[in-house]
Formats: sequence, structure tokens, C-alpha cells
Amino acid sequence: MPSLVKEYLEYISQQIFPGNAPPEFQYWTFMERFNPNNCDIKSTEISEALYYRESKEGYKSGFNQHLKEVIKKINSQFREQLEEDGFTQQQLGLGEKGNPGRYTASAKSPWQIAYQWLWEIKYYRWLEDYIWENWKQKAPTNVDWIQFCHRSTEYAAKGMKIPPPLPKKTIPINTPLSLTINLDTPGSYLLLFNRGSDEQGNTTQYLVTPSQAFAPNYQLQEKSTSIPLEEAICEDIQFETVGKEEYIGIVIDKAVNLPWLNPNPENPIVEWEGKHLEQVWELLHNRDNWRVFYRDFHVVS
Repeated sequence: MPSLVKEYLEYISQQIFPGNAPPEFQYWTFMERFNPNNCDIKSTEISEALYYRESKEGYKSGFNQHLKEVIKKINSQFREQLEEDGFTQQQLGLGEKGNPGRYTASAKSPWQIAYQWLWEIKYYRWLEDYIWENWKQKAPTNVDWIQFCHRSTEYAAKGMKIPPPLPKKTIPINTPLSLTINLDTPGSYLLLFNRGSDEQGNTTQYLVTPSQAFAPNYQLQEKSTSIPLEEAICEDIQFETVGKEEYIGIVIDKAVNLPWLNPNPENPIVEWEGKHLEQVWELLHNRDNWRVFYRDFHVVS
């Protein structure tokens, strides 16, 4: 798997240095100063390391100016997002002319403020889309692994027949449904992530399995599994608005130890964030036996 840190730094650099030839000094100033591996290293040490590595005086004598230009570009490219998150131009040392912004010795410097926003806020937003799309691309396109059915009053676990699936790709609004997983891998474990969006741009992000709401036990017991399980809080699955529902399933051979994967009656369904996907991503990095599946559905009236 690609390094998330490297991928993220490259993504931001493409945003602030559009085009095929980014300014060399600013590019490497950004890549080294904003690398989390260097967050505790002084800027003077980074500039000297770049100078000795590249043998160019500009890295040593002009590092602070390059860094200021980088911060300007970060501010210019992401000003609206920074403002929404409460980060001012003054904090970035980019106040109005004659009042560029000042900070005390005890306060964070402009690059530290920019670093804080990039890695504590922006990074996790980026993660959600990056990991989701990466898994989506890895998923096979010819496997019919997930289907919606009209909700049966009986449970497949009792040996009852699973209802026939609905027409592919569509889900009726405000209708009691069940979700059938056809993976034929009894004994394996399924992490099932859902991401929904409606016509107004509102989004939801739920962990379906494991969850107290739908499937407290995420080990697959049969060739086909009907969700919600009998012991779940919810009796069915319903969608209240027209839109799109996406599902990513991660099948693994062993249970994983992540605190938020333990079903909790007081928190019946986890609303996943980028940090959750990151933990699964890192966990899968050290495993060979896992598979990913993707499917989307359209909710229609």
C-alpha cells in the first residue's frame, strides 16, 4: 500500500503548486517542513539538510522566505476552509499590510499553525475520500456480493428462505428492507462501511458491521447472511431520502482489535471518520489475507 503521509503531501503540493513544474525551492521546503517526521526538527536544521543534499545555497540562505511563500500558497488555496475552521490570516503571519500578524515566543509560529490545520483537520477529510476511492478501485466489478431484499419476518439463521433480491442498483424509499451478504466465506469477518448522500448534498457515514444496530457479530456464519441479525436492535433497514448509498466490505480471516469495533448498546451505530479508515488501512498493511468489495445503490421514490 502507498504511504499515506507521502500521498497526502503530494496531494497538497499539487494543490498549492499547480502545473507540471512546481518551484523547486518552495516544493522541497514544503515537503520537508510539513512532513510529520520532521515536526520537532528546527527549520534551521531542515534548511541545512536540504543545502547539503541539494548543494544549492538557496535552501540555506532563503529557507525562511521560501517557507513564507509556501504558507501564502496554502492560505490562498485553502482560505475558505481555513476560515471555516477558525484559522485567521494573522495566525499565519499574513495579516493586512503594515500589520502582518505577530506571535509571542510562547505562541505557535505561522508554519506551526499551518501544520496544525493540515494534519489535524484537513488530513482526516482527505483520508475519507482517498482510502474509500483506493478500496473502491481494488474491488472486483463482477462479484454480486451484496443485495437488498424486502424484509422477511423470519431469519435466515433459522433456515428460512431469504427473499428474492430487489432490482439491481435501486432501493425504494421508506420501505422495510434487509441486506443479504453473499460471500461464501463462513468463519471470516466482515467490516461493512456505508456512505450515503442525498440530493441536497447531505452525507452519512455508518459502520454497518459490526454494530449493535444491525450486526453485533461480524463473523460470517453461513454462505449467505441476512442483516439485520436476529440479535440486532433494528428489525429492518430503511432509507428516508432519495440519493445514493455506497457500501465497502472488507473481508478478513481474523477478528481485529480496535475499540470502536466493539458493539455498544449506548452507541448502536458508529459514524465513521477518516481516522477510523486510517486505522483499518494500517492494520491491513500488515495482513495478506483480506479482500475488498464495493457496490452502490440509488434510493428512489
